[in-house]
Amino acid sequence: MNYLVLLMVFGSVSGICFILCRTLFSDLEHSGTGHTGAWDGRTQLEYFISRPKLRKIQICFATIGALIMLCIVLVAGANPWAAPVVVILGGAAAFSLPMLYYRSKVKKRNEAFRARLLDVIMGLNNGMRSGVALPQAMEVVGRDIGGVMQEELSMTLYEYRLGVDLTEALARLEKRMPDENLKLFVTAVGISQQTGGSLSDILDKIIDTIRQRSIMEDKINTLTAQGKFESIIMACAPLIAFVILYVLDRQLMEPLVTTVLGWAAIGVVLIFETIGYLFIRKIVKVEI
Repeated sequence: MNYLVLLMVFGSVSGICFILCRTLFSDLEHSGTGHTGAWDGRTQLEYFISRPKLRKIQICFATIGALIMLCIVLVAGANPWAAPVVVILGGAAAFSLPMLYYRSKVKKRNEAFRARLLDVIMGLNNGMRSGVALPQAMEVVGRDIGGVMQEELSMTLYEYRLGVDLTEALARLEKRMPDENLKLFVTAVGISQQTGGSLSDILDKIIDTIRQRSIMEDKINTLTAQGKFESIIMACAPLIAFVILYVLDRQLMEPLVTTVLGWAAIGVVLIFETIGYLFIRKIVKVEI
């Protein structure tokens, strides 16, 4: 009888998950998720997916996560009072997964942009020294470098050709891709257009500043790598210890997942683990 109940539960969960995923992905196939037009105030997240589609994915993940946790609770025979808490936590954790995924894509895109910014400024400087105007130099350099840099420079030039002032178009670029080095470049272009000074001489100093800052960032990342690793180990240690002890002595650890007091202890541990992890990450994070 128990096996029949478990089979029915797993069958129901599988059917619901299949229906949700089929509905979700059929909707995504009929419409693109990218953003290729001119910048209109949207967030960087909407380069990859629109807000309504992201919300659908989050709801789908939350439902699947809650159902999976419900199955785990039923199979493990945990305390019935703990079931709602586990289901809610599982659904909440699954709900946040799509956002974390797309935020990681945004972060990678920003890092790819910052990694080529020095090359772009050097290319623009060389182009202007050879007599090419800044917009034409931006077009050539963007085409040569490609990737994220070409997308952003093309969007900036698109706005410029529509009548937006070049300084304003670059300011919008800096708003889309916040970066201190890019801010220096945009400020230098604005000052040069207002005063009529030599932009190439200013860019030489900016290039030197960016190089020194990059060297300093590498040193800081090396010095703080140990602290970041320790924060990860500290967060994973209780879970690893629980798994080992559960394998060695199951009866000793079962009260932790079958009693209200045990689940309360798990909740307290999770809270303090999260606080400790965030505290260590805050300490080792150094702004330049």
